Amino acid sequence: MKKVFSTIIMIAVLSFSLNSIAFASEIDILLDKLVEKGVLSPVEATIIKDETKQQVAAEIAQAKSALSPTWAQKVKINGDFRLRYQYQQKKASQTRNRGRVRYRLGITADPVEKITLGAGLASGGGDPRSTNQTFQNTFETPDIRLDYAYAEYKPFKEISLISGIFQNKNYLWRPSDLLWDGDINPQGGAAHLHTSLMDADVWINIGSLVLDESSSDESDPYMFYVQPGLNWANGPFDAKLAASFYSIDLRKHTLDYTSSTNTLDSDGKLLYKYDSISPAFEIGLAEPLGLPLERVALFGEFINAWDPEHNNKGWLVGFNFGNKKISKKGQWQGKYMYAELQKDAWIDAFPDSDRYDGKTGVKSHEAILEYGLFDNVVLGFDYYNSRSLLASKAPESIFQADINFKF
Repeated sequence: MKKVFSTIIMIAVLSFSLNSIAFASEIDILLDKLVEKGVLSPVEATIIKDETKQQVAAEIAQAKSALSPTWAQKVKINGDFRLRYQYQQKKASQTRNRGRVRYRLGITADPVEKITLGAGLASGGGDPRSTNQTFQNTFETPDIRLDYAYAEYKPFKEISLISGIFQNKNYLWRPSDLLWDGDINPQGGAAHLHTSLMDADVWINIGSLVLDESSSDESDPYMFYVQPGLNWANGPFDAKLAASFYSIDLRKHTLDYTSSTNTLDSDGKLLYKYDSISPAFEIGLAEPLGLPLERVALFGEFINAWDPEHNNKGWLVGFNFGNKKISKKGQWQGKYMYAELQKDAWIDAFPDSDRYDGKTGVKSHEAILEYGLFDNVVLGFDYYNSRSLLASKAPESIFQADINFKF
């Protein structure tokens, strides 16, 4: 009875301590002393320690903890640092060996219920398709630039709205980088709506993106898109299907950071509209045939631009195997992709910049292998073998070896 009473007193003291003890290590010391004096068993101390940590985490998540200021509990920080070696060899061009780094730092805050503000900084220059910084120019001090800044509003669990410069992975799904380089953060606004229908999650993405603005031209170029899709899972099988419809009129315009492969008119302006349809899919199977693989998946996407009569199609197909996501030590994933993107199938300012310098009119093989060295530390190897679909051919090989640290 005395032990039970002492335990109750100790729990009350610990509850009070949540409002006054600044570091979890001091709680651990207190529990160790109580075990040493025989008030608690080691098992009881472990249970109380775990429950205490869970309670503190829950209070911080709800911005109700006295251990830190309320504003600090509404702020989350994340980021990553990547160190890269890159070998690049192209026929009739100089072979390049480069050391490169990428640093990204992001912060989100919830000033009021249902609203999230986000902002991110990244290394690199003005090119929206790269946040890499190459080792060069006699130890120059590189730039850090605004990578994204947005406001997101979720009035209901089925609806999300976002505007600003934003990461669009939740507002425009794509299974590969055939059309969109992973570093691009579009400017404008978008909406995501979803609901459950039978065994599927049915959703639609809608967006209006600003491509350029000119003080001397009222017809600024925009991109509008609608992307209906669904997620489905049944036992070991899962699937994600979508179809994107783009409306993009770029006739008589020029864009920055292009790869100079789209067809131009006699004035050096873009000749075509790029209204198009792009279906995409990913189909996965967990633990296939009893093999030691968490998941294998087949994925792909297709693009067809309607205005050009020729060279207006592109496609990619690939598969991956291993762990679905790499965040823990020992997890791994392999991936292979084959892509073809004709000259006027898509805007040449957006495709993966590592696939033949981000040009259109190319075909490419890509193989990736990633391994978790530690929790949140990933070793990766990426190999491209690409060539032009145009007359020159000019094959190119790129090999990248990365170590990426995430936090």
